[in-house]
Parts: sequence; C-alpha cells; structure tokens
Amino acid sequence: MEFVILSEDEFLKYSMSSPITSFFQQPLWAKIKKDNGWDHYYVGLKDGKKIVAATLLLSKKIKFFKTMFYAPRGFLLDYSDFNILEEFTKGIKQFLKDKNALFLKINPYIDYQQRTVDGEVVPNTEKNDLMEKLKSLGFRHNGFYIDQDKKSDLEPRWISVLDLEGINSIDDAYKNMRSSTKWRINNSKKNSLEVVEADLDNLFEFKNLMKHTAERREFVDRPLSYYQNMFKVLKEKDLVKVLLVKINFKKLLETSKNNLDDTLKKKSELKDNARREKQLKELNMEQERFENKIKVLEETIKEYGDEKIIAGGWYMLYGREVNYLFGASYKQFMKYNSQYLLQYQMIDYAIKNGYKAFNFYGIDGNFNEDSKGYGLFDFKRGFNACVHELVGEFDLVIDKNRYRLYKLSFSLYRKIKNIFK
Repeated sequence: MEFVILSEDEFLKYSMSSPITSFFQQPLWAKIKKDNGWDHYYVGLKDGKKIVAATLLLSKKIKFFKTMFYAPRGFLLDYSDFNILEEFTKGIKQFLKDKNALFLKINPYIDYQQRTVDGEVVPNTEKNDLMEKLKSLGFRHNGFYIDQDKKSDLEPRWISVLDLEGINSIDDAYKNMRSSTKWRINNSKKNSLEVVEADLDNLFEFKNLMKHTAERREFVDRPLSYYQNMFKVLKEKDLVKVLLVKINFKKLLETSKNNLDDTLKKKSELKDNARREKQLKELNMEQERFENKIKVLEETIKEYGDEKIIAGGWYMLYGREVNYLFGASYKQFMKYNSQYLLQYQMIDYAIKNGYKAFNFYGIDGNFNEDSKGYGLFDFKRGFNACVHELVGEFDLVIDKNRYRLYKLSFSLYRKIKNIFK
C-alpha cells in the first residue's frame, strides 16, 4: 500500500462514497476554512489503484509554535481494518514531519458504543480494541466529556441521529415519533406558519435569531459575515439549506375570531338545554381561551406587525445525511411550535431526496431531567432520533516537547479568557 497526495477530484469521489463521511470532509469545507486562514491537503492510501483511506487535512500556524493539523471528522476508512489504519497513520506521521507539524487532531465519525433513543447503553458494543489500537499508534485521547458546556472538543462527541434506512415516506417516520411530538407538529400546522428558504438578502434574519438564541443559551455566536461566506460557498453546489419560519399574526387573529364566533354560536344553541350543562361548561372555557388568545394577538400585532420571522434552521446536505447544524428561535414565540414544523418538513425533504440519515447534531451526554441540556436532547428524541456517543478527540503528537508547552499555554489562555468572560 502507498501513502499518496490526492487530487481534489480523487478525494471528492472517495469522500462521497464513504459510509462515515460528513460535510466537514469535502473540498468546499476546505474552501470555507481557507477564508479563515487555514491551508489544506488531501491525502490517501492506495492499494494498487484503489483508494482505501483518505482525509482532508487542515493546517494553521500557531503563533510562537509550529503548525497544527486537523482532520475534521476524519479519517475516512474502515476502522475495523487495523492494517489499513496502521499503514495510513504511518504515512500521515511522515507527512506531518515533513511539514514541520506540532500535532494532528482527529475526531472520527465513529461510535464508541451504541446507545438507544433514550441514551441507554447497548451492552457489549464498546470499541475498546479501537481505542487501544489508536493509543498504540501514538494517538492521545482527550477524554470522554459529558456536558456540552464543559467540552473542549472542536465538534460535539454526543449527537442525535434519525436513521432513515427503510423509511419510504414522512408518514412512516411520523408513526415512530413520540405522541407529544406528533401533537406539536399538528399544532404548528394550525398556527399560520410558513416555512420559507433564505437567501443572501435575508440571511440577516437567521443571524438575528442566532444572536437571540446565543444570549439565551449562553454560547458565543459568529458574525453575519461568517454565515454569509459559508452560505455563498456551499450554495454553489446546493449543499446548504437555510430555512426560516414566518408567522402571520393577522391571519391567526382572523382564524381565532372565527373560532370564537363558532363557539358563541354553539353556546347560543345550548343555552336553554339544561341536559347539556357539561358541554356548555366546556364551551365557556373555550370562549375564554379564544378571547385571551385574541387579546394577546392584538397586542403582538401592535408590537411586531402582521408578520414576523420567529425561527430558523441551517442544514448541510452531503453524502448520506442531512445535518441540522444550527437552529434558532425567539423564546417568546416558541409556543407556536415552529421548530417542530421545521424539522418535520426537512425530514420529509431528506426522505424524498434519498438521504439515509437526518443528523440533529449536538446534544449533552447527561440525560438527567434536571440537566441543563435535557430539553434539547428531549426535543430531538421526540422525533425518534438515537443517541450516538462518538469516540471523541485525539491528538497525534509530532513534537512532544513543544506540544507540552503548547498545551500549558493553551490551558492558561482558556483560564484567562474565562475570567474575563
């Protein structure tokens, strides 16, 4: 077997065919990262003329140190074939030494162990042999973090994925969803919501949603230019969809008034019928509910106008899966269940376009109902998405002495940053 530099076309063909590929392992991601100061290489391992392993390598010079390399969600190979893994790693090591590298970071798209929809471990599925093999090849594991808030990994180790193998229609997928999720999907369809696709001209609406969500969930958001650049690059090959949910308050108000009129009419027909006391009581409660809803909608229209964008989702389309990378909502409008409608429609899109998985992406690994991330996990679980616990992040160290100094410096930098934060 021979370690080789691959052309972009060679790498793209292999990447698209890999069962563990992701949108991070593609040339357009390299292009996006190039605009953020990263160089890139495509390397592979060939058995004769056949490529049996490959990865995108991103590289960036670290101030005062050497160059760090990163294989995002790489390598792309059969991790059960230790011979291929070993030969590819040998080639990678020599390549990195020739490039004066400090270390290489990888975070493979491989489960450490299988888990259920509820996050329960499937017994005897741990990949301890793989972990030991990587360790023997010189990889240092960066640990098994549980809470998203405490992670230092570049990408989530815990993700939530809906398997679409054998699912032929949205009705098939709907049958497997939790009853509370089904109710919210059906409720969203009654709320005068419309899902519209964003373009560069109104991408600021998505950014506004992300800013609000970042403040609410306490994470650092990116500037509008970041989203615009990524959107432009990925849209060239139709590898991204950004969807916005718009609510028509005026239309919802009209519907509510009509519902109130129907309720009053029913009450009028029952008022002289003593045997319908229970039904009349229910109609009184319904009347009160519609009157309150009308009052709130009238106040909402005064503040926000007839229509408003209230939620959005950023979806990456690559290989075998649709990836729900970013999601955002205005908290005050979450009662309209717009995110449920959004995911329902995108799952339908994924099924109709032949994708084999819908990746809801990052969650916490803490499934306690009192945990901070439980709500997000529970939302995604409702669609019948399984928990995936990935193997995590590894560093392949090339210069041990400088690496120790780098880790010490980086740790100190993070502590100072958190103090100021």
